[in-house]
Amino acid sequence: MPLCQSKQKFTTMDLIIRKEFHEMVEKLAEKYQLQDIVFASFTLQYGFRSRYCAADVVYAILATLESTEHNKTPAERFLNALDCLSRQNKNVLEEGIEKAKKMLTCIFKHVQAALDMNQVISAGPFLHLILHEGTLDVRLFSHPHCITLLAHFVLRAYVASSRNRKAPSLPLIASAPLDFDGGTCIIVGVPPTSEDSPRNI
Repeated sequence: MPLCQSKQKFTTMDLIIRKEFHEMVEKLAEKYQLQDIVFASFTLQYGFRSRYCAADVVYAILATLESTEHNKTPAERFLNALDCLSRQNKNVLEEGIEKAKKMLTCIFKHVQAALDMNQVISAGPFLHLILHEGTLDVRLFSHPHCITLLAHFVLRAYVASSRNRKAPSLPLIASAPLDFDGGTCIIVGVPPTSEDSPRNI
């Protein structure tokens, strides 16, 4: 796909590329052994222009709830997230989708940096990752959903790239600063990738 097309919104892309997009993604998913990259979902349509996948709405709501804007209280963020579901406030949903894109891009960059800089450390029966205060966009990971997404992605990427044969059977514990002034942190644990049934550690 040409770079100029990939920077546009999906609705404004070339018609031929839009029609072939899902097939291109599925071929790349097979090549790189990515599972469930394309999945069935419901769509929401506002008139003739705006069409949203259910997953996009979910990510927009989560990104709005876990926004790092300093001037908004948790109650205000919750009300903004509710506005994402309203047909009258389409712009709030659009802003939420943009926040979700930034959140997922940030997660990807942190995973890449954690693997490149060997920040995932094996501590015997588990792996751990610590995000320190000076880390770029670390405030984003002071929210439970965002750090959980990061932990799952880091663990899967680590297992895929590690030479350690025990890696698929090790859980991961990730921590990030929660309150800089209070000196508290948020900790999340994710089960090993070898386990089929999801459960808490």
